[in-house]
Amino acid sequence: MIPHDRAVRLAAATALFLGAACATGSRRGVSGALAPPGDRVALGLVFGQDRAAVERALDVDGIGHRVADGDPDVLVADRCSGVPAPGPCRLLFGEEGLYAGQVEVPAAEEGALVDAVAHALGPPARRGDGASVDGLPALVATWERPAWSVGVSRHAPKDAPAVAVLHVQWEPAAPPVAAGVPLGRQRVDVEHLLDRQGATVVQRDSGSTTYLGCPGGAPDVVSCVVTFRRGRAAEVTEVHPTPPEDRDAMAAWRELSDRLEAEIGRTPARTCPDAGPDRIAGDCTATWATDRLVVVVGAHRNAGARHRGTISVYTGFTYPPLAAREGEPDVEASSP
Repeated sequence: MIPHDRAVRLAAATALFLGAACATGSRRGVSGALAPPGDRVALGLVFGQDRAAVERALDVDGIGHRVADGDPDVLVADRCSGVPAPGPCRLLFGEEGLYAGQVEVPAAEEGALVDAVAHALGPPARRGDGASVDGLPALVATWERPAWSVGVSRHAPKDAPAVAVLHVQWEPAAPPVAAGVPLGRQRVDVEHLLDRQGATVVQRDSGSTTYLGCPGGAPDVVSCVVTFRRGRAAEVTEVHPTPPEDRDAMAAWRELSDRLEAEIGRTPARTCPDAGPDRIAGDCTATWATDRLVVVVGAHRNAGARHRGTISVYTGFTYPPLAAREGEPDVEASSP
């Protein structure tokens, strides 16, 4: 994973978003301890497997399961192994298979839940104030282990009792969060999340939604565009304020590229036509790529007479499993 602090938020950001609609059924207090995750195994399951393989494993163990109401990405198991809270367990699936599991307890048990995790994993790497704003989930504590993130968050929806949620996530299979946008998730969920965080919609069409800015992105952008493919968030593009003159615009591109290079810690692959960005020859780009996220800082020539429009500087974040494939349209229509 590209360790870019602004582009890819802590796994807890995904945990908070995905835990917003838990409602797994009856909730019980904390009992027992957390079994530390290791290799690809946690909660008694092998992470990174597809849904069919996980369902077979649950059947072998005699554990009942069903698809979560209103969320086809989530399977609700009657229980999970090795968690300090008995009762239903939500299993989250993405393009790379099972990547997270979570259980919830009454809000009064939050402290006991944190203590149970700390007993197994040690002191948390990060603590939050647990303050919920407008019913959004709030971070309480997170732990980080090689390939794993574990978090406890507080959920206080307006129409339901408050709960504490334990979220165990295997990072190699987890879709990243870019500019505050959880990639790989369904469009309706992503847009609902951004709406609740106060993002202002500028334009919306069959394949993308443009905001004045994404709540978790750069604070000074001109716009933030979320592109959807196969009905899921595939790409986020932030357009930055750019000087009108070519020389200054290219200097802004290089400055932004250098800043991200320092954050990411490795040299990007750079391309640029001899005469600079051109609508025919292509953009100037600096690219960092892994199998989880591709980050591009680009300078794009806009429309203008003789192809000499002004230059825009942008940062793009693409989730490879949902990237445009050769022979298919750049953007597939998806239901708004």
